[in-house]
Amino acid sequence: MSDSKMNARPRIALVGAGGLGNVWAQTIAADAGVEFAAIVDPLIGSGKESAWLANHAAVPKFTTLAAAAAAGLDAVVVTAHSTVHAEILRGAIDLGLSALVEKPFTISYADSEDIVARAARQGVTIMVSQNYRFFPGALLIRDMVRDGRYGKVVSVVGEFWCDWAGKPYQHAMTHVMGLEMAVHHFDLCRAMFDADAAGGYVREWQPANSQYAGGGAIEALFDMRGRATDFPFTYTGSLVGRAPRTPWGGKWRIEFDTETLVVDEVAGRYGVYRAHADGHEWLASFDGETMGFNRPFEHFVACLKSGEEPWSSGRDNLGTMKMALGAQFFGNR
Repeated sequence: MSDSKMNARPRIALVGAGGLGNVWAQTIAADAGVEFAAIVDPLIGSGKESAWLANHAAVPKFTTLAAAAAAGLDAVVVTAHSTVHAEILRGAIDLGLSALVEKPFTISYADSEDIVARAARQGVTIMVSQNYRFFPGALLIRDMVRDGRYGKVVSVVGEFWCDWAGKPYQHAMTHVMGLEMAVHHFDLCRAMFDADAAGGYVREWQPANSQYAGGGAIEALFDMRGRATDFPFTYTGSLVGRAPRTPWGGKWRIEFDTETLVVDEVAGRYGVYRAHADGHEWLASFDGETMGFNRPFEHFVACLKSGEEPWSSGRDNLGTMKMALGAQFFGNR
C-alpha cells in the first residue's frame, strides 16, 4: 500500500523465515505500533520450515508474498538471503508495499538503482537496515563531528577480521566480504562522518583455502568528502581471517585536529576511547547491549507514518553500495 494510504498501525509482513528472520520476528512482535500481519517463506508447510515459527502461531503464514498481500499489508521486512533481495523488493513494489530490507540492499549496484527508481514511481518507501549506524557510540561520534568539539576529522582507519564459516549461499557469492560484512563498516563511515566516497582504491583478494567464490578479503583506501571535512578512510577486512576476531562493529582510529579517538577493546571492554600517549580514557559503549534491530525498525515505522525519507533509505544506501562494490567503481589495481 502506498504511504499516503498507510494504516494507523501499519500491517507488516516478514519475508524470510531463516535464522535472521527469527530475530526480526521478535522485533516486529514487540512493537505495539504495528500489526504483525504475516510471515512469508517458501518452506512453510513443507516440513522443512524453521522451528521458531511455532513461537508466532497466531501470525498468518504464506508461501508467497502475493498471497500475503491479498490479505492486506502496508509493508514488508525482508530478511531472506541477500541473493534474492532484488527479486523480493521488485515484487513488493509492484504490490504497492513499502519495504525495510536487511543489508546488503541487493548484490548489484544496477539492481539497487533500479529498485530506488521503481519505488519512487510507485510512491513507496524503501529503507535498508544498516543497524550499526544506530549504535550509541556511532551516534556519539556523529555528534562530535557535527559540533566540531575536536576540530575536523583528518584521517579514519577501520578494520575487521573474522574466520566466518559462512552459509551455502554466501559461499557462492563474489564480493562477499564487501557485501556481507564490510557494508556495515562502510555505511558506518558514511553515517558517522556525514561523508561519501569520491574516489579511492579497492583490492579484493582471496585468502588461502577461502570457502567463498570471490572477495573473501578487502583492502581499501577511500577519498571521503563530507559536509564539514574531507579525509582518507583506510580499511582492511577479511571473512577468512586467522587472527583473533574483532568485535562486529570493527576497530577504528579517528584522528581529529586536536584529539585521537579509538573504538577498540581495552582491558576487555569494547567502546569509544579518547587515546593518549599514556593510555585510553573511556567515553562510551560503541554497540550497546544488543545489535539493536529495534532501532532501524522503529525509524522505518516512524517514516511510514510521517512520509519522511528514512535516514538509510534505498537512495541513500547507493553510496554504501558503491563502496561495498568498490572494486567496480574505484579500480582494483
